[in-house]
Amino acid sequence: MSRPMDALRRSQLVWVGGSALLVALLAITLSGLQARREWTPQVEGPVFANWADRVAEITEIEIATAQDHFIVRQIKTEWVMPSRDDYPVRAARLAELDSFLGTLEFEGARTDDPDRHARLGLSEPGSDTAATRVTVRNAEGEVLADVLLGEVRDGRIYLRFPGDNQTWAARTRDAATTRPDINEADAWLELDFIALGRTQIARTQITPETGPSYLLERPGQSARNFSLRRPSAWRPITAGAGNGPGAGLARLRFRDVRRADRLRGETVASHVAETFAGLRLSINIIAQGDTRWAVITARALTDGSEPAAIEMNRRVGGWAYLLSDASVDRLLRPLDEIADPQNTD
Repeated sequence: MSRPMDALRRSQLVWVGGSALLVALLAITLSGLQARREWTPQVEGPVFANWADRVAEITEIEIATAQDHFIVRQIKTEWVMPSRDDYPVRAARLAELDSFLGTLEFEGARTDDPDRHARLGLSEPGSDTAATRVTVRNAEGEVLADVLLGEVRDGRIYLRFPGDNQTWAARTRDAATTRPDINEADAWLELDFIALGRTQIARTQITPETGPSYLLERPGQSARNFSLRRPSAWRPITAGAGNGPGAGLARLRFRDVRRADRLRGETVASHVAETFAGLRLSINIIAQGDTRWAVITARALTDGSEPAAIEMNRRVGGWAYLLSDASVDRLLRPLDEIADPQNTD
């Protein structure tokens, strides 16, 4: 009896031991799989090797985001935006992007799980958390750099490369170099070049789309308010009622730009401002459907203002600029919104 019992006991012990070993091996295997998923190898060095040697080859930069998609391209010695009729782009924006990409260095790998890409702003195009894709090419169409840029947190930027789920953390070598504002086309276009300064505007002649035209003047640079000079039969609602339209060109940012000869609308209004220094800026407003576009000309009224007039005409010649609704309201405010007609009987 004892021998069969001993054999049975040994068999049970072997089974229990084998099961424990199997459980242990399974735990080790699962732990290894989890560790392999969470382990993030350390990567060092520049994100784009030999950037300084190849940057001179760049002739095209393509930007794709959830909200916009455009290209900037070098034509001869000038960088322009083809989708805006080859309007010149900001040289400073190109320099910022060059410095950013050229100094970007890996800090380490992060998740390779596509379900976690959204947390880092690295989702595919079409979503609110989509990355900004920057593709850089040379004259032969060769891709010199292609990267998806995500969120920036505490100076760290998250990125990945198209077609690869692996994400990375990176920093710039120079802490002062940050990710440039490149996501929207108008950030590349210099559309805020009109800034006469409120104290510099001496008089403003406004011909709105509705109602009579009127003239606003300030007697000197220290004068706080614009006075209504014409028509004489009207009185301002308040002392400062004319300050908004009068100083409309103190600072003005346009929304977009295109070749003026592409517009098919009619001139419906105008805004003309003169500075104390003798520079006159005339803006003719062209209606294109529901939008309003500005065509600008400059004229020197004094010898001292001639260089400024020449530079302005060089910049704006042949172009039309899209106005925001707020700018239209300020530049072309009807007279009856700032003054009341007086009874002359």
